[in-house]
Amino acid sequence: MTKQEKTFIKQFAGKYRMHYALYFLLVVLMSVFSICSVLSLNNFLQILFPIDNASSSTSELNKMLENVYGYFLKFGKQKALFYFTAIIIVVYLLKDVFTYLSQYQIGRIRNKILFNVRNAMMEKCVGQDISFVNRYKKGDLLSRFSSDVTETEETLLKPCQTIINSVVIVLLYLVMLFYIDYLLTLCALILFPIVAFFTSLLSRKLRGQSKKLQSDNARLISVTEETVAGLRIIKSLAAIEYMNRRFREFNQSFTALRNKVYRRVDLSSPQSEFVSSIVISIILLIGGTEIMQTHSLSPSMFVVYLVLFILIIKPAKDASTAYYNIKRSAGALSRICDIVYSDRDIQEPLCPKAMPVLTKGITFKDVNFSYGDNQVLKNVNLCFEKGKTTAVVGASGSGKTTMADLIMKFYQLKDENSDILFDDVSVNDINGEEIRRHIAVVTQETVLFNDSVQGNIAFGGDYTFEQIKHAADIANATEFIEMMPEKFNTNIGDKGSKLSGGQRQRLSIARAVLKDASVLILDEATSALDTDSERKVQQALDTVSKDRTTIVIAHRLSTVVNADKIVVLDRGEIKEQGTHKELYALHGIYYNLYRMQQIG
Repeated sequence: MTKQEKTFIKQFAGKYRMHYALYFLLVVLMSVFSICSVLSLNNFLQILFPIDNASSSTSELNKMLENVYGYFLKFGKQKALFYFTAIIIVVYLLKDVFTYLSQYQIGRIRNKILFNVRNAMMEKCVGQDISFVNRYKKGDLLSRFSSDVTETEETLLKPCQTIINSVVIVLLYLVMLFYIDYLLTLCALILFPIVAFFTSLLSRKLRGQSKKLQSDNARLISVTEETVAGLRIIKSLAAIEYMNRRFREFNQSFTALRNKVYRRVDLSSPQSEFVSSIVISIILLIGGTEIMQTHSLSPSMFVVYLVLFILIIKPAKDASTAYYNIKRSAGALSRICDIVYSDRDIQEPLCPKAMPVLTKGITFKDVNFSYGDNQVLKNVNLCFEKGKTTAVVGASGSGKTTMADLIMKFYQLKDENSDILFDDVSVNDINGEEIRRHIAVVTQETVLFNDSVQGNIAFGGDYTFEQIKHAADIANATEFIEMMPEKFNTNIGDKGSKLSGGQRQRLSIARAVLKDASVLILDEATSALDTDSERKVQQALDTVSKDRTTIVIAHRLSTVVNADKIVVLDRGEIKEQGTHKELYALHGIYYNLYRMQQIG
């Protein structure tokens, strides 16, 4: 078990030590009454099958049972039979009561642990940097939240419960077996190391195989999610058979690995069954010989011994199976630990400064930035002036969106000479969350949720209906909202699927209006819209951006001609900047881009 996995168990299971102690006590009580129910058979059998030759055993247990037998026999055999039957029923009832209480207790513990694990995973994912999420496929993350958590419960939490349960039962039963006849018990235990040897042989490869199984399962979910999401493109490219073949090939290898893992796990049960049957046969032989030759064990007590030994087999076998499952859990547990104990790329300041009320603006100072070995921004020096609209234009991949991401501190500057200043305060001295509270964003790809119109506009905040409606009015969204069946309470479907592109964008703008942030970032906000929708959205954006520090990222240059300043990026470098008229008059990069779009 790795250091992370040990930390995981300590963090999420360690806090329930007292709960486990109570569970342990309940299991002990359940086991004690289970043993008592078997011991009560001794007197019951003595009444039915009286033996003339008494046992030569002088153990305290045998004396105690003989005293109980003698006491009830004074009432006559028929009444004694009824009394012993009643005792057996009461003892079994108590055993079952403590069995239920122990299962209820451990069930609550398991559910609390899973509750905390899911919360920790979600908090880590939501609080992580954008670069962290980009490292994983969507299907892989979904698999870690769903199947890996479920697999951890099935192959770690439940087996741990089984092992605790089994160890308590086996130990208490063994104590009783030794007390009844220690020589017979020693002979039986000699073969158990053989069982342990075979168990270790089968479990060696389970850890590596189970980790690959969970990884392949995540990939299977990812392939399925990609196929369903891209169904329109798949059909349009006549690639249905290609996708089916791709899925079948991967599913075949996944199924083969799954069969191999489960074959090893399933082999543990018949293996332990066979060894157990050998041990029972030997006990029958030795015990029968002992009864016939030495009379040190009465037939009724031998039956009790045999019943106890048979009852010990199932928990011992369960412990063996649980051990296999714990080995199998390593894959899922490792993948969960990758999320829970992942480190952040962005280091927040220990003593953060407050976000200043902008009087100058946001300044890029000698900014260089790379994704790995790919340099995206090169020596960028630029000021987004307070209360003015600055547009950033350029070809795809020139670094426009990266500039917006750096302002919102989605990534951290690695170059020591690079800095981004909010007035005179460095981005490195302010918490990312504090920065983002003062920035509203409208992107090309609108992010809406399966909720009502009102819920989507007010997402992340606590606003009155009047504030929400006012924001919708400014965003030119009220006209289509009022035509919907339940107006502001209408559910818009998954990702806003019940709305058009323009309607989704106007809801996104309404959300930005409601936030009332001092900085507004518009990232290709109208590029995917038709002419009519673009006109309505642009009107809304013009209204929203008044008196705000506005940063517009655009491909469509017709949307930025009225900007106070236009910055032209080319391969991460600023090549030109100025107003539309100034740049057009230069006959440079901007002029060529604008002319091409006008002709197109």
